[in-house]
Amino acid sequence: MSNIVKITIFADPNKPDKPTLKLPDIPWFAGITALQAMVIGEAMHEENFSFRVVYKSIFGAFIDSIDGVTDGDIPNHFWMFSIDGSPSEVGVSEAIIQEDQSKTSAEVEWRFADIGSVPLSGQAALKTKPLPRTT
Repeated sequence: MSNIVKITIFADPNKPDKPTLKLPDIPWFAGITALQAMVIGEAMHEENFSFRVVYKSIFGAFIDSIDGVTDGDIPNHFWMFSIDGSPSEVGVSEAIIQEDQSKTSAEVEWRFADIGSVPLSGQAALKTKPLPRTT
């Protein structure tokens, strides 16, 4: 069996333990980023999965909408992701899904989460940081 990435989406912040979508079969190759896994997942499941990428130049790419649920639809709620249970410290385009000899699958989990009640760190700090102004 080849290695796979499983993508799980939690779009309802009122039901944090109930996934709204699972993509269990994304092919995993050496050096794949979370963004590449999302692109492959969308191509494989275009009938029920879509997302939008926002590039913040110096900060890399971030996902700001999954299946029509968009950052800020609910005040202070943003799409945040983790890889194998660890929140990412970088944007989706920079987050490499690590592999080793003993692993045959990896989990990328997306949560539409309230970041207003916790100190901002990692991807939340970058995602909400305004871009520098040019004069």
